[in-house]
Amino acid sequence: MHPFLYDWVIGEHHYRIPTYGVLLALSFSIAYFTSLRRAYQLGEEPRHVENLFLVIILSSIVGSRLFHVFFEEPSFYLSHPSKILAVWEGGYTFYGALLMGIFGISVYVKLQKIDFLGWADICTPSTTFGLFLGRIGCFFAGCCWGKPSDVPWAVTFTNPDAFTSLRNVPVHPTQLYESFGAFFIWIYLEYLFKHRKYRGQVFLHAISMYAVLRFIIEYFRGDDYRGFIFNGLISYSQLVSLGILPFAIVAMLVYGKTTLPLASTLETKTRTKTKTKSKYPVKKRR
Repeated sequence: MHPFLYDWVIGEHHYRIPTYGVLLALSFSIAYFTSLRRAYQLGEEPRHVENLFLVIILSSIVGSRLFHVFFEEPSFYLSHPSKILAVWEGGYTFYGALLMGIFGISVYVKLQKIDFLGWADICTPSTTFGLFLGRIGCFFAGCCWGKPSDVPWAVTFTNPDAFTSLRNVPVHPTQLYESFGAFFIWIYLEYLFKHRKYRGQVFLHAISMYAVLRFIIEYFRGDDYRGFIFNGLISYSQLVSLGILPFAIVAMLVYGKTTLPLASTLETKTRTKTKTKSKYPVKKRR
């Protein structure tokens, strides 16, 4: 494919712009501005979007890298600890970014005393669209490749700079499988956001749908270094999917019954407690 958009050769040095990096930056930018617009439309404080995306970016980079280091290739990094910080060489895992991102958001909303579920609903559709673009970047870079296959839509990576170890072999385009899946999840979430019945519904539907999508796609992945358990029965990502799915389903059942109100403000109870409510309704003057 095309791991680099541009490759300038000046003397003995190569100056390259990676395609994955460009699409990743584009995905974060689109997710940020669309979430910011949604916050404005709902009358929410826009500074929270700015702060949340800064938290998401930093925590995602750290989480995706740590998940790769500790669960996908721990023996390699144990022997080469200096490579842990070599982030330019690749080695990221989306689930690590997701879990650490959720943790980072949880800490922020706790400190700011704002509602986690409400803000998660605002940011989730845009983040899913970002995943759609990000996986296209994976496809161009040749990472997260699929198993050898003879299906009519199989792809062959021939570029020597591609991350794949299966060059010149037709493989499943698993990056595009996940990209297209994320695209359809995004369309559904945009519809659901306009018709949601309780706070957190969009977020919970998103993580449950992605858990199913990722669990299935893992069976077509060919990058075996990503780590397996139970004698290769399932991967670590599938294990995470099995943990997320029941949690999301139970949460949907619980919150669906309590029907948390879709207030115009997403402030938590700790702030609303400061407001005193009259025992009797206020009569309007005529």
